[in-house]
Amino acid sequence: MSIAFRLASCAVPTLLGFLLAGCAGQALLDAAASTEKPEQDGLTRVASDVEAQGQIVAALPIYEQAAAASSDPKAQVRLGDAYTRAGKTDQAIQAYRAALAVAPDNPDALLGLGSGQLKAGDAEGAVVALAKAAPIIKTMAAYNRLGLAQTLTGQFAQAHESFDAASALAPDDLDIRTNLALAAALEGQETKAIDVARSVVASPGAQARHRRNLMIVYGLLGLVDEGRAAAPKGLSASEAKKLLARATAIRAISDAKARAKALGTIIS
Repeated sequence: MSIAFRLASCAVPTLLGFLLAGCAGQALLDAAASTEKPEQDGLTRVASDVEAQGQIVAALPIYEQAAAASSDPKAQVRLGDAYTRAGKTDQAIQAYRAALAVAPDNPDALLGLGSGQLKAGDAEGAVVALAKAAPIIKTMAAYNRLGLAQTLTGQFAQAHESFDAASALAPDDLDIRTNLALAAALEGQETKAIDVARSVVASPGAQARHRRNLMIVYGLLGLVDEGRAAAPKGLSASEAKKLLARATAIRAISDAKARAKALGTIIS
């Protein structure tokens, strides 16, 4: 019998007490894990079934019980996702933080945390979490949320890159391309901003809000006449004039964060 085998079986006479304690400890952990997962899985299934019936409020305590019964960060992520679907942003953030306390690089927890922070108005915190999550998850939603957070913090060049990445993954999504055009305009990339915005309004699925946002792009670039000509049907001349005046005023704001915040009050 080799020494390695004896060590693995905890049968070596020397250090017997230590090794037996180690094996006993592992046995307890294994036993706990064997009972924990079935309980967690069962509770999660029940919670999902209840939620599928449109009873998210009734499902939340079951998701909470499943998370409390498990040390697996995935359980906290599921709880955070459920809180998010229920519109409980603060509780969702706490659940994602709990997952990250165990697994700091969990991409789903980072995405959930950043998305929650963005919704709660903490754009700077959202940038930190989403900048870690997006390159790992590599989804349109992750890059789009990162771009929004970067825009709101005045990081227009970085937002431009994030929206580019999101658009590459979902080239037919007009909202993402609109975000890209706005970020490019805020960055001062006139040609890119106009080209993207024009391609959006030329798409069959373009809506009045897309055309309205094209006006804002023109206003941010100081192209008032072009903005007036791009006004969607149903927008009166006085409304178009007011919108362009506000977009032009934003262009004059020197502080990047203040400019982004002001933009958020007029985009649709």
